[in-house]
Amino acid sequence: MVDFPRSEAEISSVWLSQVLGCPVSVQGSERIGVDEGFTGGGLIRIILEDCSMVVKLSPQDVNLRTVFAAANAREVTFYQLSVGRGLPVPACYFGAFDAENGASILLIEDIDTQRSVSFLTGCNVAEIREVTQVLAQVHSAFWDTEVAKGLPALALLEEFDFARMWAGYSAKVAKLLPDVVLPERFVALGDWLAGETREIFMRMMVGPQTVVHRDAQVDNVLFGEGAVLLDWQFMGRGLGVHDLAFFMISSVVPEVRRGIEDAVIAQYHGALGDNAYTLDQCRMDYLFGAIWRLFITVMATTQLDNASGHKRDWRRADLVRLIAFFEDHEIGSECF
Repeated sequence: MVDFPRSEAEISSVWLSQVLGCPVSVQGSERIGVDEGFTGGGLIRIILEDCSMVVKLSPQDVNLRTVFAAANAREVTFYQLSVGRGLPVPACYFGAFDAENGASILLIEDIDTQRSVSFLTGCNVAEIREVTQVLAQVHSAFWDTEVAKGLPALALLEEFDFARMWAGYSAKVAKLLPDVVLPERFVALGDWLAGETREIFMRMMVGPQTVVHRDAQVDNVLFGEGAVLLDWQFMGRGLGVHDLAFFMISSVVPEVRRGIEDAVIAQYHGALGDNAYTLDQCRMDYLFGAIWRLFITVMATTQLDNASGHKRDWRRADLVRLIAFFEDHEIGSECF
């Protein structure tokens, strides 16, 4: 068993001094956020004598920790890969994962001076531009590198059986969001994906490979002098523009998205600096990103804790925006 704190009470001055390599004294701690996140993990701000840091712990619930063990391991791996690359992510001072029980810990930079944006409100044009730029920065840092090629591409398909989740999705939506009606075309698309999940996602992997976030939505972004990307649990290898699509679908109200979408895709493509990857291909790959968004939406609706009123409102906004994207682009199985 790997030795590190599993709970807030176990985070001591002695442990922190050991991992930081210098003596520090814990003055106090506070939990960040009213709810634990959808995946059940905890964020704790550790207050030291002259600064503060954030500790991210895996879920205390054994079943939830088991479900997200691979995700916790991936996030630790990402922060280890990010060291020294100057990426728009928090600095990481320590990370560890225990394969025996799925527990993990991250000790990262506290960027509490940055501001968050409400998922329900969505991003404005300036914020969209900022996120587009930092996504391109991360993707270009790993663009067609051996590091990216060495990461798994479709691990989430092994961890979460889409066909099984989809079978219970409509009933789950009816219970959580009785006012939302799933369009027939949307249901048909889900049926198609459930029948050929791996084959469809394999087709989506053709193109330049990079490190992708796979949960690039505004709850995982902080804004200040520049945007900072958080929560890398679903990271892996894939096409970078899928992250952009994910963000535009989930974190931008449809009225705003429709007015800026083409310009944002062009901005992202230009920031990559790869002349061999055409803008037309980038636009086509962008549409494919909606399939990843559907996968994650179904997983989150059927597998995560959505009991609170805030989380139900979150699920409603997410689904309504996804349906609008499919309708705006007339996306059906025939498109792929």
